[in-house]
Amino acid sequence: MQALKDRKSEREFSGRKLSLPHLSELLWAANGVNREDGRRTAPSAQNKHVVDVYVVLQEGVYLYEPAGHQLSPLVEGDFRKLTGVQDYVFNAPVNLVYVADLDKLKDSRMPVPADEKMKWACIEAGHKAENVYIYCASEGLGARTRMLIDKEKLGNVMKLRPEQTVISAQTVGYRE
Repeated sequence: MQALKDRKSEREFSGRKLSLPHLSELLWAANGVNREDGRRTAPSAQNKHVVDVYVVLQEGVYLYEPAGHQLSPLVEGDFRKLTGVQDYVFNAPVNLVYVADLDKLKDSRMPVPADEKMKWACIEAGHKAENVYIYCASEGLGARTRMLIDKEKLGNVMKLRPEQTVISAQTVGYRE
């Protein structure tokens, strides 16, 4: 109840890097495996997990791999400025990027109408982002989700395939 009471969107972040335990727990909260059958902390329609969590740090861009609870490096360099237009995204230590991979719905046990696929992905991204908000509130961290992103430039840096689409980004860091 306290975490829900403390949940809010921040605009001011310290530039201090997140501790490794905080980063690890943050990613687990967003999309970690929490059951022996491989299911995760955030719900997903038909357990397809069409939304992947990318992590943009000062050092580079990474893909969070839930099964191994690890980060896979994709690109070296500081691309935080591409995760949003607001000033605070440039220096905040972590920007999560939620990316829909609609290819994951091709072998669905029930056909998903084309006009519904992105809705499913957006709802799933919202679940993940809210898990992050609740985790951050419980740990005294700040978070803010954003939609204003140069999705094409960021997608090119992240080497996304045509079936992948940036949905939103979420800045996380220590509060100032």
